[in-house]
Amino acid sequence: MNKLTRITKEEIIENFPWAAELDLAEEMNNEEEYFYDLSRWRFGNGRMKLIHDMLQEMSNYFESIDKNPGVTVYEVKDVFGYLRVDLFSAHQNIYSIKEHYEKLSEVTCSECGDSGTLRMLKNGLLILCESCHYDRLL
Repeated sequence: MNKLTRITKEEIIENFPWAAELDLAEEMNNEEEYFYDLSRWRFGNGRMKLIHDMLQEMSNYFESIDKNPGVTVYEVKDVFGYLRVDLFSAHQNIYSIKEHYEKLSEVTCSECGDSGTLRMLKNGLLILCESCHYDRLL
Protein backbone atom coordinates (compact mmCIF):
# COMPACT_ATOMS: atom_id res chain seq x y z
CA MET A 1 0.00 0.00 0.00
CA ASN A 2 1.41 3.29 -1.16
CA LYS A 3 1.26 6.19 1.33
CA LEU A 4 0.68 9.44 -0.55
CA THR A 5 0.66 12.92 0.92
CA ARG A 6 -2.96 14.08 1.06
CA ILE A 7 -3.86 16.30 -1.90
CA THR A 8 -6.89 18.58 -1.64
CA LYS A 9 -9.06 20.18 -4.31
CA GLU A 10 -8.03 23.59 -2.97
CA GLU A 11 -4.33 22.77 -3.50
CA ILE A 12 -5.03 21.54 -7.02
CA ILE A 13 -6.98 24.69 -7.92
CA GLU A 14 -4.30 26.88 -6.33
CA ASN A 15 -1.66 25.22 -8.55
CA PHE A 16 -3.89 25.18 -11.66
CA PRO A 17 -6.42 28.03 -11.31
CA TRP A 18 -7.41 27.62 -14.97
CA ALA A 19 -8.77 24.15 -14.07
CA ALA A 20 -11.42 25.38 -11.61
CA GLU A 21 -14.74 23.94 -12.68
CA LEU A 22 -16.93 26.39 -14.54
CA ASP A 23 -20.01 26.87 -12.38
CA LEU A 24 -22.83 27.31 -14.85
CA ALA A 25 -25.28 26.64 -12.05
CA GLU A 26 -24.63 29.96 -10.35
CA GLU A 27 -25.37 31.89 -13.54
CA MET A 28 -28.41 29.78 -14.35
CA ASN A 29 -29.76 29.90 -10.81
CA ASN A 30 -29.56 33.70 -10.82
CA GLU A 31 -30.93 34.26 -14.32
CA GLU A 32 -33.41 31.48 -14.96
CA GLU A 33 -34.10 30.03 -11.52
CA TYR A 34 -32.71 26.73 -12.79
CA PHE A 35 -31.29 24.42 -10.12
CA TYR A 36 -28.08 22.50 -10.71
CA ASP A 37 -25.10 22.07 -8.42
CA LEU A 38 -21.69 20.61 -9.18
CA SER A 39 -21.07 17.50 -7.12
CA ARG A 40 -18.41 17.89 -4.46
CA TRP A 41 -15.12 16.13 -5.01
CA ARG A 42 -15.14 13.04 -2.79
CA PHE A 43 -12.08 11.30 -4.16
CA GLY A 44 -9.48 9.25 -2.39
CA ASN A 45 -5.87 10.37 -2.51
CA GLY A 46 -4.98 8.00 -5.36
CA ARG A 47 -7.64 9.62 -7.52
CA MET A 48 -6.60 13.14 -6.44
CA LYS A 49 -3.01 12.36 -7.47
CA LEU A 50 -4.24 11.27 -10.93
CA ILE A 51 -6.19 14.53 -11.27
CA HIS A 52 -3.15 16.55 -10.16
CA ASP A 53 -0.82 14.70 -12.55
CA MET A 54 -3.28 15.11 -15.45
CA LEU A 55 -3.52 18.88 -14.88
CA GLN A 56 0.27 19.11 -14.51
CA GLU A 57 0.72 17.36 -17.86
CA MET A 58 -1.80 19.73 -19.47
CA SER A 59 0.02 22.71 -17.96
CA ASN A 60 3.35 21.37 -19.25
CA TYR A 61 1.85 21.03 -22.72
CA PHE A 62 0.76 24.68 -22.77
CA GLU A 63 4.20 25.77 -21.51
CA SER A 64 5.83 23.76 -24.32
CA ILE A 65 3.82 25.64 -26.96
CA ASP A 66 4.20 28.93 -25.07
CA LYS A 67 0.47 29.56 -24.67
CA ASN A 68 -1.86 30.26 -21.78
CA PRO A 69 -3.89 27.21 -20.74
CA GLY A 70 -6.84 27.00 -23.10
CA VAL A 71 -9.07 24.62 -21.17
CA THR A 72 -12.51 24.99 -19.63
CA VAL A 73 -13.30 22.30 -17.05
CA TYR A 74 -16.99 21.65 -16.59
CA GLU A 75 -16.94 18.74 -14.16
CA VAL A 76 -14.64 16.18 -12.54
CA LYS A 77 -16.52 13.10 -11.35
CA ASP A 78 -16.61 9.36 -10.80
CA VAL A 79 -18.78 7.35 -13.17
CA PHE A 80 -19.19 3.70 -12.22
CA GLY A 81 -15.88 3.82 -10.35
CA TYR A 82 -13.88 5.53 -13.09
CA LEU A 83 -12.61 9.11 -13.35
CA ARG A 84 -14.43 11.22 -15.94
CA VAL A 85 -13.51 14.81 -16.77
CA ASP A 86 -15.85 16.99 -18.81
CA LEU A 87 -13.88 19.79 -20.44
CA PHE A 88 -13.46 21.86 -23.56
CA SER A 89 -10.25 22.83 -25.33
CA ALA A 90 -9.32 23.85 -28.85
CA HIS A 91 -6.17 21.74 -28.46
CA GLN A 92 -6.57 18.05 -29.39
CA ASN A 93 -3.55 17.10 -27.24
CA ILE A 94 -5.55 18.05 -24.14
CA TYR A 95 -8.17 15.42 -24.99
CA SER A 96 -5.42 12.82 -25.44
CA ILE A 97 -4.03 13.66 -21.99
CA LYS A 98 -7.51 13.52 -20.46
CA GLU A 99 -8.27 10.15 -22.05
CA HIS A 100 -4.91 8.76 -20.88
CA TYR A 101 -5.68 9.64 -17.25
CA GLU A 102 -9.26 8.39 -17.50
CA LYS A 103 -7.83 5.03 -18.68
CA LEU A 104 -5.28 5.07 -15.85
CA SER A 105 -8.15 5.54 -13.38
CA GLU A 106 -9.53 2.17 -14.48
CA VAL A 107 -6.49 0.35 -13.04
CA THR A 108 -5.35 2.71 -10.24
CA CYS A 109 -6.54 2.37 -6.63
CA SER A 110 -8.72 5.37 -5.76
CA GLU A 111 -7.34 5.44 -2.22
CA CYS A 112 -3.58 4.87 -2.45
CA GLY A 113 -2.63 5.02 -6.12
CA ASP A 114 -1.36 1.43 -6.39
CA SER A 115 -2.60 -0.96 -9.05
CA GLY A 116 -6.28 -1.78 -8.43
CA THR A 117 -9.36 -3.45 -9.85
CA LEU A 118 -13.03 -2.56 -9.95
CA ARG A 119 -14.76 -3.60 -6.70
CA MET A 120 -18.44 -3.65 -5.80
CA LEU A 121 -19.02 -2.01 -2.41
CA LYS A 122 -22.19 -1.23 -0.47
CA ASN A 123 -22.23 2.34 -1.74
CA GLY A 124 -21.17 1.69 -5.34
CA LEU A 125 -18.25 0.77 -7.55
CA LEU A 126 -14.67 1.76 -6.79
CA ILE A 127 -11.19 0.88 -8.06
CA LEU A 128 -9.24 -0.50 -5.09
CA CYS A 129 -6.05 -2.49 -4.51
CA GLU A 130 -6.21 -5.62 -2.35
CA SER A 131 -5.04 -3.79 0.78
CA CYS A 132 -7.48 -0.86 0.51
CA HIS A 133 -10.31 -3.24 -0.35
CA TYR A 134 -9.53 -5.27 2.77
CA ASP A 135 -9.43 -2.07 4.87
CA ARG A 136 -12.90 -1.13 3.58
CA LEU A 137 -14.28 -4.53 4.55
CA LEU A 138 -13.20 -4.15 8.18
